[in-house]
Amino acid sequence: MKFTAWATAAVFFVGIAGPATSQSISLSLEQAMDLAADQSFGVRQAQLDRDLAASETAELIRTGLPQISGSVDYSNYIDIPTQVMSGGGFGLDPHLVTFLGGVSDATGVPLNAPAPDPDAISEFQFGAAQTLTAGVTATQLIFSGSFLVGVQAAKAWAMAKESSVDASVQDARRAAAEAYAAVVVGHAQVALFEDMIQVVGNAAKDAQKMAREGLIEPTDADQAELQFSAIQSQMSAATMGVFIAEKVLAFTCALPAGHLVETTDDIHALESSLTGIRTLATDFRVDRLPTIQSLAHKVELSELGIKIERANGLPTISSFYSNQRNAQRDAFDFMGDGAWYPIQLVGLKVGVPLWSSGSGKEKMAQARITHEKASLALEQMTLAAELEHHGAMSAYISALDQKQQSETGFTLAMRILDHTGTRFAEGEATSFEFTQATSQALQAQGNYIQAVLASLNAHFRLQHAHGK
Repeated sequence: MKFTAWATAAVFFVGIAGPATSQSISLSLEQAMDLAADQSFGVRQAQLDRDLAASETAELIRTGLPQISGSVDYSNYIDIPTQVMSGGGFGLDPHLVTFLGGVSDATGVPLNAPAPDPDAISEFQFGAAQTLTAGVTATQLIFSGSFLVGVQAAKAWAMAKESSVDASVQDARRAAAEAYAAVVVGHAQVALFEDMIQVVGNAAKDAQKMAREGLIEPTDADQAELQFSAIQSQMSAATMGVFIAEKVLAFTCALPAGHLVETTDDIHALESSLTGIRTLATDFRVDRLPTIQSLAHKVELSELGIKIERANGLPTISSFYSNQRNAQRDAFDFMGDGAWYPIQLVGLKVGVPLWSSGSGKEKMAQARITHEKASLALEQMTLAAELEHHGAMSAYISALDQKQQSETGFTLAMRILDHTGTRFAEGEATSFEFTQATSQALQAQGNYIQAVLASLNAHFRLQHAHGK
């Protein structure tokens, strides 16, 4: 029998072009899930966010530790600043004037001091042209309410990011499991097509032989050939689907470009490894879900946000110590024997917020609204998680029932096709009966494959709903 042109191209692309340009890695279901949990893009992004939050927390804590800074200031006055003062600005002290007047009277020697000119201006220049100041300053935060609460908030934020990593890992494992199941079920579908091709192909060969011998109409033989060609075409499409599914699985596991995953678990191994029935008997704890834990940390964070706004009204106390040396020269000669003048001080700084024109009140209102939004999101997600749990249980039970029924139907359809094909080859069944049996088998096979995949995905959904 002949392949169609499209089927030949598809088989060539999948069977020849694919392996020539790809590398393969063999993985079981559990290995694929572990690989995705370790290196999927979503998990790695969440891990970076977690590391960033941890670093920001450490940075905030270190701002409360002693801070030491050094400084060197150099100035070159091209023109030394000039200060002016009225002519009598440096007048003598009144007591000294009285004393000198008494001496003058006692000795008879007149002072002969000129009268001061109130309109006169005296000019003075202080300092040197070259100035260099070097010093060290240390500061220490003693008390800050907003800092103390801010550290708690930063830790809560880091914990929320840690829960986000757990949620991302859970999502990655489910995505990898579903992609893996798609590959395995795809391979199973191709195998079923091969079995069906064997049955229909044999019947088509016998029909062609009987047509040449004049035992049946040529149209009946052509009808059998048409069925065989249609099944080949569908198998080629299924083979292409497996190739694409392997690409999706490789992407889900964040494998480099050009890598494909070869599944080591077949469909029977997957079905036997499912623990959905045991999961149904497990107590559901919504507080154990990583998503709920992450939102709970955000609620805690919003509560701390309110405390931070309250703490902003408390005083901030810090101490400082400064030790400097200052040199002044007429020329740039700071390495010589000239004098260095010390400047050393220690102090305490207290900042007290007095009036913010009502902005503090608005910030407090905003913090309360943020807290209400976080609490509402947690309540909504809690109800949604419980609803998803019940939906996942119902979907899993229904999927198991559908799989059992479709498996029974497919077994019957294949039995009918095999019997009808034999009768058709012997001339006891018409081409219409053979075509109808083939269509029933194809439909039953499709239903079975969909039911198997749905049952696997329902299991993964149930596990995910339980936080596994």
